[in-house]
Parts: sequence; C-alpha cells; structure tokens
Amino acid sequence: MRKTVISAALSSAALAGMVSLAGAAEVWRTEGLSTPESVIFDEANSRLIVSNIVGEATEADGNGTLSAIGLDGKMIDDAWVEGLDAPKGMAITGGKLYVADLTNVRVVDLASGEMNTIAVEGASFLNDVTASDDGTVYVTDTFANRIYSVSGDAAELFVENPALDSPNGILADANSLIIASFGTLAEKQEDMVPGGLVSVDVTTKAVTPMAGTEKLGFLDGVVKVGDQYVVSDFFGGRIIGVSESGEPTDLGQFGMGTADLGADGEAVYVPLMMENQLLKFSIDWPKRSIWRVGPQSAGPPVVIRCH
Repeated sequence: MRKTVISAALSSAALAGMVSLAGAAEVWRTEGLSTPESVIFDEANSRLIVSNIVGEATEADGNGTLSAIGLDGKMIDDAWVEGLDAPKGMAITGGKLYVADLTNVRVVDLASGEMNTIAVEGASFLNDVTASDDGTVYVTDTFANRIYSVSGDAAELFVENPALDSPNGILADANSLIIASFGTLAEKQEDMVPGGLVSVDVTTKAVTPMAGTEKLGFLDGVVKVGDQYVVSDFFGGRIIGVSESGEPTDLGQFGMGTADLGADGEAVYVPLMMENQLLKFSIDWPKRSIWRVGPQSAGPPVVIRCH
C-alpha cells in the first residue's frame, strides 16, 4: 500500500494565522481542538461536530476524537466520541454521522454517540464523505483516485478514475458529486500540481473537470452556499467561492492548514489544523470576481515524504 505523509515546513509567518478577507467577516473562533480536519453542522441537535486527528493523518493509532461545539462557538464536549484513528470528513443522514477514518467508515449514532465500523476493502486513505437525498453515502479515497458508496452496512467501489485527480472533498449536488481535487502529489515540492473542481455524474459515472477551476489550489473541502460552491485550499490557506459556471472569487486568507469546510446554509465553518481552532465566518458575496485563477507560480511550503 502506498503511504504518503505530508508534513508542513512551517515558517513563523504561516503560524501567525493572519486573516485578510474580501467579502467575508469573521464571527468567532474556538480554541482547544487537536489537529481538527473537518466540521459538520448537526442541525437536528443545534451543534457543530469537529473531527480531530490528534496525531498523524495516516496513523491508525486510536487517538482520534470528535468534538461537539455549540453554534455560539463554545465547546460542549472536546471528546464527545473517542477511539477513532485519524478521522477526517463527515456526513449526516438518517440520524447517523458517517466519518472517513483511513480505511474505515465510522458510523456514529447522533443521539447516543455509540459508534460502529464499516471496513472498506481496498481503501487506502478515505478522506471526505457526503450523503445524497436517497441516503446513499459517498466517500473519497484520495491516494487511490476512487469514490466508494456506502448503503446499509456495506461499502463498494463506485468509481475509479485518474481524472478525479486525488479526490479530497466531496459534495452531493442534485445528480452529481462535486469533487474538490487535491491535485498531483510528488516527493519534490516543485513537481506538485494543484487541483480543481470535478463533477461526477451519479448515473453514468462520467468524470468531468469544471471549466475555469483548473489548478485552483490544493483543495480540501467543498460546500454550497446559495448557488455558489465554497472550497478551501489547504496549502494556500485560501477560501474560494466558485459560481456554478466555474468563476472563482477569493473570500479569505487564513494560512496553511485551512481544512475541510462545513456550512449551515449561510455561514461557513473552517477548521484551522495548524492552529487547533475552528473559525466561523459569514459571506457577503461581491458583485463580481476579485481575480481570475491562473497557474500558480509558487508551490506550497511543504515537504512530501513518500514511502
């Protein structure tokens, strides 16, 4: 199995967490998390749930947790659920929380917090989860260029295609799955290539890159607010709005480690992995795009070790 470990070569500037917003306003920040990777809005219970890796993103160490946070940003329970490995993206359907956890999908009862496990045969790095209107759960496997589907207590391969370009974030949107691609990973920083948005037709399984989003960033999460997609660029530290036609708008700059987004229909929630914080911000959409995306001239300040 191919195992890729990403470690940040952080400078003091990256750690400073400076914020420069265009079209968005910070509402609050929550401290006390431990390598937070993803957040989801639990509407039925009026709270947010954050996945904490608590260590290495690739290690099955049993240290991972889920935190429960109030909608006012106050911590409810920093270890609401324990015993995960390196939990990442999440989705809610049918009163259950589905969590991507390396080679397993964890299923947590939202009322009791009790957890069951669905092993995903052949998976290498499960990363994000979404649920369609019919209750089908879809999970990305970044290193394998795969998407799995989960129905009941079973998981199966849904699509495998190099055009997924290291699929990270995933969002069920009508009859499509919108994929936030991380891009091309490489041992040398200069050989890495940022990804964009990709659409997968649920019926035909056709994979189509979204025009205008090529090399948008090393994308992590994707949500939809109104008629706009909102994505995070993990290495670039950016939050970017993308219209359905593929036109990007720069919304904010938060520093490296801007991870898998959540949204409540209006506000957006962002885990800041390097700062162990959760950020809430509101969006005031500009009337036009602030910039057009072109090839990036500088790579992210990271070191990639492949073994």
